[in-house]
Amino acid sequence: MRLLDRYLGITVIQTTAVVLLVMLSLDLFFNLLEEMQDVGEGSYGTGDVTVYLLLTLPRRIYETLPMALLVGGLLGMGGLAAGSELTVLRAAGVSKLRLVGSALKAGLVLSLAGLLLGEFIAPETERLAQRWRAEAQQRALMVGGSQGFWARDGQHVINIRGLESGLQLRDIYIFQMDERSRLQAVIHAARASYRDGDWLLEAVSRSQLGPVSVTADSLASIQWRSVITPAMLEVLAAEPEDLSLRELATYIRYLGENQLDAAQHRLALWTKLLAPGTHLTMLFVGMPLIFGSQRSTGVGQRLLVGALLGLGFYLLNRLLGNVVLLYGLPPWLGAALPPALFAAAGAWALHRQR
Repeated sequence: MRLLDRYLGITVIQTTAVVLLVMLSLDLFFNLLEEMQDVGEGSYGTGDVTVYLLLTLPRRIYETLPMALLVGGLLGMGGLAAGSELTVLRAAGVSKLRLVGSALKAGLVLSLAGLLLGEFIAPETERLAQRWRAEAQQRALMVGGSQGFWARDGQHVINIRGLESGLQLRDIYIFQMDERSRLQAVIHAARASYRDGDWLLEAVSRSQLGPVSVTADSLASIQWRSVITPAMLEVLAAEPEDLSLRELATYIRYLGENQLDAAQHRLALWTKLLAPGTHLTMLFVGMPLIFGSQRSTGVGQRLLVGALLGLGFYLLNRLLGNVVLLYGLPPWLGAALPPALFAAAGAWALHRQR
């Protein structure tokens, strides 16, 4: 049976690799067209576009892998079915579940490789890519949307509007509160840099609220100690989906300690934790289509079916994720329900063909 596992595994891996290459080529092509519109902004040239796209490649591979597994499994196992090889194996006493299990073993290998890529390589290269483009375009990285990033540090509420290259903060507001959450002072700094464990705020204007009046002054620079560190800023400049498990866990802990909402990051954490199961589900849900009357379908039909299944999973995943965040349900539910529903549907379809 090891020979059977190896043969089916190699088939699935090869077709998945081909599908992944085609999908990445299309994705890179359309992103190249989009990035070319920004050529000429600052010193951003075609060479910078190439470097940027290459640095984002690990993240694109990680995101494309589930769809590639689905389509690759359909094409690989479907090709064996069309050539009557699966029929011969079944006539020799090999069950459908055994054939599906061999395909899933190959999927598990690819899934674990993708998980390692998404945990240790993709987050770093994605940050390098964003920094490379920002530096070439001579602009700041915005964090947290149009109003910047908001954080809480004890009795201080912090608003950071921009992140320059080299982890320099730009346009920072610090609101100092008392024990009753009443505003005591507002500090604004044009820039801030991290030195010896503290932030050096530059071009500072400070307003202190007294009982009946407001006192304002300006300072060239002041020292400021905060829980916000350069390591955390690396996290702030990235989307939750682009962070590693370690970074997500650290940031969720920070949000919890400061009584801030961490639901979106918890959802991203559970999605990454359950990624191997999701990958195998995407491969498994296509298996019923290669048996029975579907074994003689052509490559185009398999591609269409794979695209529709992948689109359905994507829409369901986004829908349930938003529902979970909207109604305050446990984040793990939004990550676990889509693959569970698809796995149940695949098991039901496979059982009907037995």
